[in-house]
Amino acid sequence: MNTTSETSTDIIHSWGVYVPDEAAAAIAEVLKSSWLNTGAKERQLRETFCATFGSPYALATANGTASLRAALAMLKVGPGDEVISTPMTFIATNTSILEQGATPVFADIRYDDFNIDPDSVRTRITERTKAIICVHYAGNPCDMDALWAIGREYNLPVIEDSAHALGSKYQGHYIGARGDLACFSFQVVKIITSGDGGMITTTKPEYYAALKKYLWYGVDREGRTPGVDAIAGDVDVLGFKYNMNDITATLALVGVQHIEVPLARRRVIGERYRRELGDLRRVRLVAYYADRTPNYQIFPIHVDDRASFAEWMWSRGIQVVANNRRSDRYSIMGGLRDLPVTERADRDAILLPIHFQLSDADQTRVIDAVRQYDRS
Repeated sequence: MNTTSETSTDIIHSWGVYVPDEAAAAIAEVLKSSWLNTGAKERQLRETFCATFGSPYALATANGTASLRAALAMLKVGPGDEVISTPMTFIATNTSILEQGATPVFADIRYDDFNIDPDSVRTRITERTKAIICVHYAGNPCDMDALWAIGREYNLPVIEDSAHALGSKYQGHYIGARGDLACFSFQVVKIITSGDGGMITTTKPEYYAALKKYLWYGVDREGRTPGVDAIAGDVDVLGFKYNMNDITATLALVGVQHIEVPLARRRVIGERYRRELGDLRRVRLVAYYADRTPNYQIFPIHVDDRASFAEWMWSRGIQVVANNRRSDRYSIMGGLRDLPVTERADRDAILLPIHFQLSDADQTRVIDAVRQYDRS
């Protein structure tokens, strides 16, 4: 891997894409085959995903948002229901709730890691609450023991929006290996990508059996008996067209097979940021806990005067972004809630560049610029 920057005037991008060299040949093989739709490669992806990350059951989907909506639909979330969720996430987490006709109820977050606060979740539970959604923000896992305990106490399933969290670990287990439901994304700037695509994992065989119907028009594709009638039996649930084809699955499969490559590079970058930016006044790092292993999908910081900081960095050819704003700032969500910690974090959060293509020299430029801002 090239770890030198060509010139100091090159733009350092916020995002990058990791695609293994082997992907092109693997895709070409599929294109030359007689089958491009959901088939052997999609099945191999699911099996490899389970073997790699310890997930008992996995279902491949068209994208991460489809994973979330299918999970909610399978849980029979609908009009009149409430789903407790985090406001500090990309809007798709919560539009999936709206798509089911339900209402997102926002709990506050913890300032130190941007993750949903279990104590706040507890105060939002009503007789209409149907599920809890948490987001492993930046690939830094939530306090799952506390959330699972609340779920058990109130008989509420916990959906882990794991779009950021492929390869992250909680108490030594990969995200998706435990719990009710976890929804992953293979969108283009994720740790690995299939252009777009997603995965749902679960530990519950009844969820797995039900979800299969929701991914293809209410029909269990694998459970069909081959014959003249494509859908011979009854269709008793309203499913979607959320299945993954073999072209997409092949790209995701190659990524899973090489997952340690981007994870290792991001680990080097993330740990260096933590070492060299941990002693500043105007910039504060996220908390990382000993029982959790982040994948460094993104690298958020808290910064005094975000607008000035962004101007400072961009003027030096370094892209920094505030990518995940509080969801309730958008009118579709029904207006701003009283969430004091979210309000504080939403004012000062910004992302430093972190991705597979970020060179050592480029990271030095980022670190030097941040430290100079802190002294300015």
